[in-house]
Formats: sequence, C-alpha cells, structure tokens
Amino acid sequence: MSSSSAKIDDEALVRACVEGDDAAWGLLLQRYRRLIFSIPLTYRMSVDEAEEVLQVVALKLFRHIGSLRSAGSLGAWIAVTTRNTCQTALRTGKRWRSLDDEVTEEPGEAPPDLAADLHEVACEHTLSLAFEQMDPTCQTLLGALYLDDPPKTYETISQIMDRPIGSLGPTRARCLDKLRRIYDDLGGEEP
Repeated sequence: MSSSSAKIDDEALVRACVEGDDAAWGLLLQRYRRLIFSIPLTYRMSVDEAEEVLQVVALKLFRHIGSLRSAGSLGAWIAVTTRNTCQTALRTGKRWRSLDDEVTEEPGEAPPDLAADLHEVACEHTLSLAFEQMDPTCQTLLGALYLDDPPKTYETISQIMDRPIGSLGPTRARCLDKLRRIYDDLGGEEP
C-alpha cells in the first residue's frame, strides 16, 4: 500500500485484503476501528468488553471478507455484525453474571436509543473518512482548530503553517466547504 492509502476506497481495500495484503488489513482495521469500538459503548459495555468485541468482529471480517456481496456494504456489514456481537455478548454475559456484581443501571432508567446512537456513529465514521481525504493543509488547519485539545490559537496555527493570520479564516471556510462536499459524496447524512 502506498502513502496515499488513506484515499483508497473500500472496494480496492477489500480486494487487496482478499489478495492477502497485510498493509490493506491494517488500513481496513484502522479505518473501521472507531466504528466497531463505539458500538459496544452505546450498549454501555466497558472499554475492555468493547476491545473484546473489536477482536471478535475483526476475526469475523477476516473469515468473511471474501464473501461480501459488495464492498459498498462493508460499513453496514461491520455495524450489523458488531451490533449482533454485542447483543450476543450481553445475553451470554448476563447468564454468568454474579449476584454480587455491582448494578450500574438505576431501575426505570430509559434504555439507550440504539438507532440514534448507531446513526451518530455512522455519521462520525463518514466524517472521519472525509477528513482522511482532505489535503494536508486542510487537515492541519481543521485538526488544529477542531480536533486538538485544547484547540490551537490562530497565532499558533499561523506559525505552524507559516501563513499569515489573515489568510486562516478564508482558508478555514474553504476547507470546511471541501469537507462538506467530500462528506456528501461519501453519502454522509445530517447528524
């Protein structure tokens, strides 16, 4: 896989994985890790349990990637497989849970809105894929403004990017427009 591997679409990535390309597997798991990991968290599973779900889903993907009907359905397949894995883990886990285990939910607490949570996760995943396709200038600027914790100041960004402060606002606007177009092209929906 080349340095432009972040721009490889799912179809080419799946094809490379089926052909046994280890780098493609690494990129595939990196690309979908957040999606897979976030679904168990919507089921209120612990981080350790989410890691276990991630491993199970990765193994299922490894076993079944050659039989996917369409690479375009990869994200949906991963989301459904992850959700089913979570439900199975919770069902079997409840059978073995000790009565001494601490109860973390209050009685009468409303169950999570899983459809809304999954929609939000899918939107975040699509946004992440769109961000990966941005040029380095936009990634640096938007990352510094919106992803860094705490966000960097315009003065700091100006020094990092070696650009005048006055150019950062218009550049930010153009980058956000590009991000929106890429997000829409990837089929992103309103959150």
